[in-house]
Amino acid sequence: ARMMDHQVNRGDILYSENIHEVYTILFVNDIDRDNLLLIDTYMPRNQLVHIRKNNLLTHHNVYLPFIDAVVREKGLKNLSRIELAIYTLYHGITDDIIALNSEVVTMMKEKMDQFNEDEELVLAASKRQLVKIQHHQEKVRIRQEGKEEGLKEGELLKAKENTLMLFKSKYPQEDILILENLTLSQYNEIFKALIENKNLQIIKEMIK
Repeated sequence: ARMMDHQVNRGDILYSENIHEVYTILFVNDIDRDNLLLIDTYMPRNQLVHIRKNNLLTHHNVYLPFIDAVVREKGLKNLSRIELAIYTLYHGITDDIIALNSEVVTMMKEKMDQFNEDEELVLAASKRQLVKIQHHQEKVRIRQEGKEEGLKEGELLKAKENTLMLFKSKYPQEDILILENLTLSQYNEIFKALIENKNLQIIKEMIK
């Protein structure tokens, strides 16, 4: 809507003649498993599935990884111009791409060179990549901490169960609530004391 609005100025007499169609393209680094297409196009439609009259806005989703499926089916040399551009965008300027000696590849290479010469764009891309790396590392750290925490909880639960079982067998009249909310170290020490047939008073001292 902003792109359409910026085409005209307030007070323009020939408003409808000054405004043109707008195409937006979203590059997605994934595949829509429910809609296996390389390019998915969206336009406003009504409840009868009719495209809006005099439509000015068209949106395209380009599912980049799907280009590999297209290449497997058609072969690299048989790609259309737009498919070749998408393949180059996804894989970069590789040897097999250069070998095609295509006008599209030349154009894409020029665009990439222009990008690399623009310090602001390169800096913005570098920052974005750095943020992605940081987010990935944070996810890995959280997963690792979660695994370690889970292992610790499992070890504590096992030590508690073993200690309670042995305690009840040796002191069936005693209240087992005294063994609640202890540390892993305490459960291990008490279990060892029970194995060694230490008296109840010593065990209670270990709980304090």
